[in-house]
Amino acid sequence: MNIDWASVEAKPDKSHKVNGQILLDLRAKVNNLELQSETTRIELDNTINELNKTKTKLTSTETDLTTIKVEKEIIENKFNQLESTLQSTKSELEDKLNDARAKTTDLEEKLNTSAATNAELQKKIETLETDLNTKIEKIQALESEIPSKQEKINELTNTLSEKESQLEEFKLSLAEKEQSLTQPTAQLEETKSELSTFELPEISPVEAFPREERVICPMCGDTAIKEIDDKTKVLYYSGTKAIYAKKKKCKKCGYEF
Repeated sequence: MNIDWASVEAKPDKSHKVNGQILLDLRAKVNNLELQSETTRIELDNTINELNKTKTKLTSTETDLTTIKVEKEIIENKFNQLESTLQSTKSELEDKLNDARAKTTDLEEKLNTSAATNAELQKKIETLETDLNTKIEKIQALESEIPSKQEKINELTNTLSEKESQLEEFKLSLAEKEQSLTQPTAQLEETKSELSTFELPEISPVEAFPREERVICPMCGDTAIKEIDDKTKVLYYSGTKAIYAKKKKCKKCGYEF
């Protein structure tokens, strides 16, 4: 016996006959849908947790990348300053050397004319040579620092490339997680929508059949009639007990109708 849904929709406040097996099948299907909904919800929660972890890693990686970029800019600025200082020092020393050479030439000329000034000129020459050696040592020290600074820049450049690669991987992973999150969410909404279409109608005992004053057996015409349960027709369940529809049975010939 199928449920007359058209009749239920037309008269939702009225009691209707429903086959017990249909109710059991409907309940089993609702339970199954609820189980699927719970499973989908758990999978959705797990996906959200993984997505949050991925976002945290992505944030940390972006922070590290920003720090490395700042350090690289600082080192590059220092390197540029060092290189500028080196060029300036070289230029200054070359000017002083040229000036010293000019002075040396002048002193040598004066030395030829004045032996008295020879000691003073020699002292100035030594002073200039000492200053020149000091500047040269400073230049050499600055030049010795260039390879280590360049190595540091290369190291930071490689680290920056690795971090950028990791950032791209995290972004790709995040996109995949967000895409996988969309499907369980859609399935959950679809399951909820399907569950809402299976609301059980209110079931109550049907009204008693009207009794005729005299019931006559259609087979033998006798009036000795009694009511018995029609166990092929379940009206409803009272707990676990089935309540059946009634039918008539002739006490004389045994005909049921």
